[in-house]
Amino acid sequence: MIPRFLSGLSFVMVVCGVHGLALGQEAEDVHTIQLEKRIAKATGKGLVWLVASQQEDGSWGSGRFEGSVAVTAQCLLAVLGSGSTPASGPDTVAARRAAMWLLDQSNDNGLIARNEAAAHGPMYGHAFATLALSESFGEVSSDKAQRVLRAAATLIQETQNDDGGWRYKPTPGDADLSVTSAMLIALRSLSAAGVAVQEEVPQKAIAYITRLQNEDGGFRYLLEAGPSGAPRTAAALFALQLAGAEGVVIDNGFRWLNQHPLRLNSDDGYALYGLSYSAAARYQRLLSTHAKNAWEKWYSRATRMLLEAQRTDGSWSDPSCSEYGTAAAISVLQMPNGLLPIVVEQGRMKNQVGP
Repeated sequence: MIPRFLSGLSFVMVVCGVHGLALGQEAEDVHTIQLEKRIAKATGKGLVWLVASQQEDGSWGSGRFEGSVAVTAQCLLAVLGSGSTPASGPDTVAARRAAMWLLDQSNDNGLIARNEAAAHGPMYGHAFATLALSESFGEVSSDKAQRVLRAAATLIQETQNDDGGWRYKPTPGDADLSVTSAMLIALRSLSAAGVAVQEEVPQKAIAYITRLQNEDGGFRYLLEAGPSGAPRTAAALFALQLAGAEGVVIDNGFRWLNQHPLRLNSDDGYALYGLSYSAAARYQRLLSTHAKNAWEKWYSRATRMLLEAQRTDGSWSDPSCSEYGTAAAISVLQMPNGLLPIVVEQGRMKNQVGP
């Protein structure tokens, strides 16, 4: 039998413990609400700056990235992720102007490009523009949009090299992880928009990206030996998951990424690039594994970094241009909204990678 005085003490401890837990939960809830308000305010301020920085012709970019297809596409994706489309929403005019400008940059061979010299070549921009237009497809379903997307898909498929990848130029030459990941993501979005994609093309891209995984779980840039990098590992994980890949390659990739957290640095041209891919990859992971705690822990840390880095005018700095930096930051902050189909939809092809 438990001594009476111990019973009373236990009761007091339980009551105090429950009360303490309740107070702790209440404080945590208040803290969460405050953070959510800060995120909403920062996102809104960033969107206001981004829309105001759009050029009269509908493009985005400044300095050496002025009139860049790649930057314009990323900015359009940020606007789409806020809930505005070319047909509706508070920033519908900006979204429509950007989508129409991107359509106008399609060349006779299907390449969507303009002022891509600063990005080493046009294929980054082509992949991002194809993605942005595919995500807008339901809202920009004109004959011109369909023609542009079909031509863009044909170019991607015809320029894949024998290893399964792509690089800077629209020719089937060498390949790297960054461009190939962007192409695989674009292909998935094209397929979701109803544009025909040959099944073997994404399959070869998946195989190529998988070959770039190092023994430590991270991903290198080229087939030749090289170090793992956090931005490219995040890009690879998002692309692979979106295409339906699963297994130890994905698990090991996230294990490495968790051990090498990305940090914001205004002088690092890959910081916001990597953070935006990491957000997309981790949110996709949440949807497939329901690992809510892992997502919330990462998102809380990422948002705090972004809130601290936001400038007083609402923008974020990036070595390329502030338009890209702001679009990337907004995309991370908006990720839990799940308003971009490409983020929330799993790939049709389920591919087991690894043993």
